[in-house]
Amino acid sequence: MEKELSFERKISFKPLLISIFLGIMVATIICSLFPKYPLIGIIFGVIAFGLESTLIYPRYLPIYYGYWKIGTKGIYYYDYGSWSKKIQAIFLPRQNKFCIIPFSDIKRFSIVDGKSIMNTQYPLGGSLNTPLARKINCLVIDTDQQTIRLNCAWKSSGIPTTQTDIKNVVSYINSRI
Repeated sequence: MEKELSFERKISFKPLLISIFLGIMVATIICSLFPKYPLIGIIFGVIAFGLESTLIYPRYLPIYYGYWKIGTKGIYYYDYGSWSKKIQAIFLPRQNKFCIIPFSDIKRFSIVDGKSIMNTQYPLGGSLNTPLARKINCLVIDTDQQTIRLNCAWKSSGIPTTQTDIKNVVSYINSRI
C-alpha cells in the first residue's frame, strides 16, 4: 500500500549535475570565443553555475520534486518552505529529512483540482492554466500551525494519477483521522 500512496518525484542529484554541466558548457563556449582570456570563461562558467543552482532551480523545485507519501503514522513530505531549504536540497539531496504530519494533527483536508483554485494574479480571477492531457490535483492539509499543499499529479512511479488514486487517498486519510 505504501507504493500506491506515494506521489511526485524524489529530489536527486540531477539539478546539481545539470547546473554543473551548464557551467562547464558556458565556460567552454566563452573560452572558445576568447582563447587568449581563459579566466573570463571560467568566471562566466562559475556565474552560470551559481545562477542555475541558487536562483533558477530553487524556484521550481517544489513543482518538479514534491515527493510525499502516506504512511501508517501520517503524511510524510519534504519541506521546501524557505529558499535556504531549497538550496540545501539541491546541493545535499540525500540529507533531506521527511517532515511528518500525524493524522491527529490534521484539522481539515481537501482535494482541489486546477479549475477550482482561483488565480489571484489577475484582477478578474479565473482558473489556473491546466494541461490539456490530464487533471492536476492538490491535497491541501490544514493543521493548527500551517496549511500545506501537496501535488497529486503523478505517482512516484511516474504514472499520472487517476480518480481512483485520489479516492484512495481520501478514503485512507478519512479512515485514519
